[in-house]
Amino acid sequence: MVDSKKTNPLIFVVIGIVIFIFIGFALMSASSLFFANKINKTLKEKRVQYSGNSAEFETSDKLPEGFPKDFPVYPGAKVVSSVSNTQQGKGNGLLVTFTIPSGQGLNKVVPFYKNGLSTSGWTITSSFDSDIIQTWEIAKGNTEGSVSITSQRDGITIEVVFRDKK
Repeated sequence: MVDSKKTNPLIFVVIGIVIFIFIGFALMSASSLFFANKINKTLKEKRVQYSGNSAEFETSDKLPEGFPKDFPVYPGAKVVSSVSNTQQGKGNGLLVTFTIPSGQGLNKVVPFYKNGLSTSGWTITSSFDSDIIQTWEIAKGNTEGSVSITSQRDGITIEVVFRDKK
Protein backbone atom coordinates (compact mmCIF):
# COMPACT_ATOMS: atom_id res chain seq x y z
CA MET A 1 0.00 0.00 0.00
CA VAL A 2 1.30 3.50 -0.89
CA ASP A 3 1.00 6.21 1.73
CA SER A 4 -0.11 9.35 0.00
CA LYS A 5 -0.38 12.50 2.02
CA LYS A 6 -1.98 15.48 0.42
CA THR A 7 -0.27 18.82 0.85
CA ASN A 8 -2.58 21.46 2.17
CA PRO A 9 -3.11 24.16 -0.54
CA LEU A 10 -3.18 26.82 2.19
CA ILE A 11 0.60 26.39 2.61
CA PHE A 12 1.16 27.43 -1.02
CA VAL A 13 -1.08 30.48 -0.54
CA VAL A 14 0.85 31.58 2.57
CA ILE A 15 4.22 31.06 0.85
CA GLY A 16 2.96 33.06 -2.15
CA ILE A 17 1.82 35.93 0.06
CA VAL A 18 5.17 36.02 1.90
CA ILE A 19 7.06 36.12 -1.43
CA PHE A 20 4.73 38.85 -2.73
CA ILE A 21 5.30 40.98 0.39
CA PHE A 22 9.07 40.48 0.18
CA ILE A 23 9.11 41.59 -3.48
CA GLY A 24 6.92 44.60 -2.62
CA PHE A 25 9.32 45.76 0.11
CA ALA A 26 12.31 45.28 -2.19
CA LEU A 27 10.67 47.42 -4.89
CA MET A 28 9.74 50.13 -2.38
CA SER A 29 13.31 50.25 -1.06
CA ALA A 30 14.72 50.51 -4.57
CA SER A 31 12.35 53.35 -5.51
CA SER A 32 13.10 55.20 -2.25
CA LEU A 33 16.82 54.97 -2.98
CA PHE A 34 16.24 56.22 -6.52
CA PHE A 35 14.30 59.29 -5.33
CA ALA A 36 16.73 60.00 -2.47
CA ASN A 37 19.62 60.03 -4.97
CA LYS A 38 17.63 62.31 -7.29
CA ILE A 39 16.89 64.78 -4.45
CA ASN A 40 20.52 64.70 -3.32
CA LYS A 41 21.66 65.46 -6.88
CA THR A 42 19.20 68.37 -7.11
CA LEU A 43 20.48 69.85 -3.84
CA LYS A 44 24.07 69.49 -5.01
CA GLU A 45 23.09 71.45 -8.12
CA LYS A 46 21.74 74.07 -5.66
CA ARG A 47 18.53 74.72 -7.56
CA VAL A 48 15.00 73.52 -6.99
CA GLN A 49 12.02 74.45 -9.15
CA TYR A 50 8.38 73.87 -8.36
CA SER A 51 5.04 75.08 -9.82
CA GLY A 52 6.40 78.05 -11.72
CA ASN A 53 8.44 79.27 -8.76
CA SER A 54 12.11 78.79 -8.13
CA ALA A 55 14.25 78.53 -5.06
CA GLU A 56 17.98 78.29 -4.66
CA PHE A 57 19.51 76.30 -1.84
CA GLU A 58 23.07 76.99 -0.85
CA THR A 59 25.20 75.83 2.01
CA SER A 60 28.09 78.13 2.47
CA ASP A 61 30.17 80.02 4.99
CA LYS A 62 29.37 83.34 3.30
CA LEU A 63 26.37 85.61 3.34
CA PRO A 64 24.16 85.08 0.29
CA GLU A 65 23.60 87.66 -2.42
CA GLY A 66 20.76 89.98 -1.42
CA PHE A 67 21.47 89.81 2.33
CA PRO A 68 20.97 93.37 3.66
CA LYS A 69 24.35 95.00 4.16
CA ASP A 70 23.12 96.95 7.18
CA PHE A 71 21.82 93.90 9.06
CA PRO A 72 23.97 93.09 12.13
CA VAL A 73 25.84 89.78 12.16
CA TYR A 74 27.23 88.59 15.47
CA PRO A 75 31.05 88.32 15.51
CA GLY A 76 32.08 84.71 14.97
CA ALA A 77 28.65 83.67 13.64
CA LYS A 78 28.90 81.09 10.86
CA VAL A 79 26.41 80.81 8.00
CA VAL A 80 25.27 77.18 7.90
CA SER A 81 22.56 77.51 5.25
CA SER A 82 20.70 80.00 3.14
CA VAL A 83 17.63 79.72 0.96
CA SER A 84 16.42 82.37 -1.45
CA ASN A 85 13.05 82.28 -3.12
CA THR A 86 11.46 84.28 -5.91
CA GLN A 87 7.74 83.93 -6.51
CA GLN A 88 5.98 85.55 -9.41
CA GLY A 89 3.82 88.39 -8.16
CA LYS A 90 4.87 87.85 -4.55
CA GLY A 91 8.42 89.20 -4.42
CA ASN A 92 11.58 87.78 -2.99
CA GLY A 93 12.38 85.93 0.21
CA LEU A 94 15.56 84.94 1.97
CA LEU A 95 16.25 82.63 4.94
CA VAL A 96 19.70 82.48 6.53
CA THR A 97 20.71 80.28 9.46
CA PHE A 98 23.76 81.14 11.56
CA THR A 99 25.39 79.30 14.44
CA ILE A 100 27.50 80.66 17.24
CA PRO A 101 29.64 78.17 19.18
CA SER A 102 28.95 77.57 22.86
CA GLY A 103 30.24 80.14 25.29
CA GLN A 104 27.96 82.89 24.02
CA GLY A 105 24.66 83.06 25.89
CA LEU A 106 21.44 84.86 25.05
CA ASN A 107 22.52 87.52 27.55
CA LYS A 108 25.30 88.54 25.10
CA VAL A 109 23.71 87.80 21.71
CA VAL A 110 20.27 89.39 22.30
CA PRO A 111 21.59 92.85 23.32
CA PHE A 112 23.97 92.80 20.33
CA TYR A 113 21.07 92.26 17.91
CA LYS A 114 18.65 94.67 19.60
CA ASN A 115 21.27 97.42 19.56
CA GLY A 116 22.47 96.58 16.04
CA LEU A 117 18.95 96.50 14.60
CA SER A 118 18.07 99.84 16.19
CA THR A 119 21.33 101.47 15.08
CA SER A 120 20.79 100.24 11.48
CA GLY A 121 17.22 101.55 11.29
CA TRP A 122 15.40 98.22 11.64
CA THR A 123 12.23 98.25 13.76
CA ILE A 124 11.12 95.36 15.96
CA THR A 125 7.36 95.31 15.37
CA SER A 126 6.52 92.40 17.70
CA SER A 127 8.39 89.92 19.86
CA PHE A 128 8.22 86.69 21.81
CA ASP A 129 10.85 86.35 24.51
CA SER A 130 11.67 83.41 26.79
CA ASP A 131 14.68 81.95 28.56
CA ILE A 132 15.75 79.87 25.55
CA ILE A 133 14.37 81.71 22.51
CA GLN A 134 13.91 85.28 21.35
CA THR A 135 11.79 85.84 18.25
CA TRP A 136 11.12 89.23 16.69
CA GLU A 137 9.22 90.48 13.67
CA ILE A 138 11.28 93.21 12.01
CA ALA A 139 10.77 95.82 9.29
CA LYS A 140 12.72 98.42 7.37
CA GLY A 141 11.65 100.19 4.19
CA ASN A 142 10.16 97.68 1.77
CA THR A 143 11.54 94.68 3.67
CA GLU A 144 10.01 92.80 6.57
CA GLY A 145 11.02 89.59 8.25
CA SER A 146 11.89 87.86 11.48
CA VAL A 147 14.83 87.04 13.71
CA SER A 148 14.86 83.96 15.91
CA ILE A 149 17.68 83.45 18.40
CA THR A 150 17.67 80.05 20.11
CA SER A 151 19.93 78.83 22.90
CA GLN A 152 20.98 75.18 22.52
CA ARG A 153 23.42 72.90 24.31
CA ASP A 154 26.12 73.33 21.69
CA GLY A 155 25.68 77.07 21.12
CA ILE A 156 23.25 79.58 19.67
CA THR A 157 21.27 79.28 16.43
CA ILE A 158 20.05 82.42 14.69
CA GLU A 159 17.52 82.25 11.85
CA VAL A 160 16.82 85.39 9.88
CA VAL A 161 14.04 85.70 7.31
CA PHE A 162 13.62 88.61 4.88
CA ARG A 163 10.74 89.13 2.44
CA ASP A 164 9.44 91.96 0.31
CA LYS A 165 6.44 93.73 1.82
CA LYS A 166 3.20 92.78 0.09
